[in-house]
Formats: sequence, structure tokens, C-alpha cells
Amino acid sequence: MALRSPRFVGDPTLEACLAGTHRMQQPEQGLGVKRVQEGLLALGRPVGPDGADGKFGPNTGAAVSAYKADSGLEPTDPVVGAGTTATLDGDLFVDPPTLDPAFAEFSPAVVNRLLEPFVGLELAALTGSPLNSWRHMVGRFALERLDSGELLGIVANSRSGDLRGAYLAVADPVQPGQSAEQLFDSTVATLGNSSAVTLNFDTTEGPTANLVLLGDHVVLGWATILRPGVGRAPSTLRATLFHELNHVRNTFTLAALRQTPDTDTFVDTALAQASSATGIPTARIMEDFVAEISARHLEWIAIKESQGDPTAPRFLQPEPLMEAARVYVEQTHMFHGNGYLPGIIAQGQSATLRQISLWLQRCQEMTFSDDDEEDARTSTLFGDAAAVAEQHAASPPPVPAPADGLSPLLGDFVLPE
Repeated sequence: MALRSPRFVGDPTLEACLAGTHRMQQPEQGLGVKRVQEGLLALGRPVGPDGADGKFGPNTGAAVSAYKADSGLEPTDPVVGAGTTATLDGDLFVDPPTLDPAFAEFSPAVVNRLLEPFVGLELAALTGSPLNSWRHMVGRFALERLDSGELLGIVANSRSGDLRGAYLAVADPVQPGQSAEQLFDSTVATLGNSSAVTLNFDTTEGPTANLVLLGDHVVLGWATILRPGVGRAPSTLRATLFHELNHVRNTFTLAALRQTPDTDTFVDTALAQASSATGIPTARIMEDFVAEISARHLEWIAIKESQGDPTAPRFLQPEPLMEAARVYVEQTHMFHGNGYLPGIIAQGQSATLRQISLWLQRCQEMTFSDDDEEDARTSTLFGDAAAVAEQHAASPPPVPAPADGLSPLLGDFVLPE
């Protein structure tokens, strides 16, 4: 017997439960537990106030016992074994699975294991959002890219093997500086504790395609962003998808940014050239800034919409956005890789703000939305933020505006108790 529901297929823990080689029970944690919890919820069975948190506690145990009793399974202990797995899998199976309404239009990608089921559920929720929302736009963008093959898939890192074969079938065997196999395996290995990574690769047909790997902790809902000495901020699956899909959308723009000469878009061109000589091109630092600041603005929008504030992007002012970018430059060390930015910061506030202004201008080259009006508005916002940075470089205000418009902000971080 094999698992049939796309919610369960391919999960090694649930496959072991079905085979009778594993019994899921307290205090087990992980994606297998979360799949069982989500399956029970889909059948109208609550699993406790924390919902599908990936942790098999007393509430999940009670839900399992009640389900087993109602399904005529014996014993009714709080354990998921072969019988429980098979019964739950059968109750969740939709024939044909490619028409499973839970995943809506993403069902084929989930069935073909190109899409992590929890990502499929999230993307289906996004496409079901109001048509004028950023959520709907991002969901439709993901669907279009998946259907075209430009986005190969999005999976949890622990199940990256689900994508490996599909990737090798379309990837050019020779990628820049390495083989296709080496590129994929090194990307999997380097994800580590990061939330996600977008892999760009050349296909045998010529054009660049993408795939996204998510940290298991992101899919589980356990992810946080750590800033040493500052604390941790939560990171949701939805915000991570907004972030990575913005990278996917701007693949070619970011590639062009990497080719920027050290004599362009840098306050101190001599320092830019000297920093590039360390082995990390200063243009790559600029590209990282543009990619991350743009994507973290999309994360901020995702969070605002999830909090019931869909109009927040329209009322965001350029000065708070500029201040948020300044915080990332000066206090996070995210873009300090080759020494260029520390060197600029050492030159003082004016030089730092002028550099931020130049790089915020390059953010205008990014595409943010499929909606032309929203895209133009967002691009204008970044241009205005660049102008504010230039103004402050000449005449700093006595009290800076509160930072806003990026996620996370310093105020989002909490020190552990």
C-alpha cells in the first residue's frame, strides 16, 4: 500500500508510519506531525489552540484518539501508526488528486512534488484573496511561472530530492563555473539555517529558470530572524514567499546589476575598486542591497495585508522607508561583506546617506507588481526615498523619522527572556 493524498505523499515520516516501522506520538516534532495536524483540521477536527504547529502534544494526541475512535480503529491510543495513517490518507484523498480543491490550481504541481503541500495551500489562499490585493497578485505570479516552467518548483529543504530529478532534466549540464549537479547540491548544502534560497540556473533551452528551497523551520512556522545583540523577529511562510518570488520576478534585472562597473553608482569609486579586489565585487554588494531592500518591502506589504491593513503601501512616506534602509546599512551588517560599506560609514553620515541614495535609485529598476499602477507607485516611492536621503546628506534633520516599510524592523526584534 502507498500513500495517495498529496498532503502526505513523499513525507518520509508518514511513509514509515504506513509501513509500520514508525509510530508518531508525543513528543515528536516535524513536518510529518504538521501534516497530520493539518489533515485533521481539514476534516474539521481541532488539534488545540496552537493549530498545526508541528508539535505532537496532548491536544494533538487527544485529536488523534478521537479520530481513531470515530473511525473504528483500535486501540484508540494517541499514536499514529499504519492503520491511522492509511485511514487518514484515504479520508483526505481526492480523485483525481490533480483536482484537489484544497490546492486549487496548484494541485498538479503539488501532485508532481514540485511544490511543497503547505506552500500549495498558502499559494491557493493567496490566489483566493481579493483581486486588487498584493496577495492575489503574488499568488497569480507564482502560478504563471510554475505553469510556464520558468519557476521549476518550491520545496522544503529536507525534500529537495523531490526537485533534483526535475531540475537535472531541464538544467544545462554545465552551469557557470560548475556542473548542474554541483550547483544544485552546493545550494542545498549552503541553505543551512537560512529561511530560503532562490537558485537561478541555465536550462538546455537557453533561458534562465528558478527554483526555491525553503528551510523546514519556515514551513513549520518556527522561523525567526536572528540579529546578534538585538534579538529575534518572527518570519512567516507567506512573507518568505513574497520575498523569494520577488527575487524570481527580478532574475534578469539583478543579473544586470551585478555587471555594474565600480565607477558607477558608488560614492567612492576608488574604495569600490579596492574592495572588489578582495574577491567580492562591490557590484555584488549593491545587488544584494537592491534585492534585499526590495524583497523586504514586499515582505512588509505581505505582513500589513495579513494584519488587515491593505492600504498601508499607498500611505507609506518616503522618509520612513529611507530610514529603514539606513538601519539595514548601518546596523545589520548585511551588506558589509567586502568592506566597502564599512569604509563609507567611516567617512561619516553624509557619505553614507549619499550611498544609500544612489542604491535606492537602483531599486527603481526592479519590478514589484503585475499591476502597472502599483508598480509605478512603488518605483516612485523608492525614487522619492532616494531624494530624501540626498537631502539629508546635505542637511540632516535634528530628529530622524521612524523607520518603516521594510520587514523586519528593529522594533520587531525581541530579546529572549
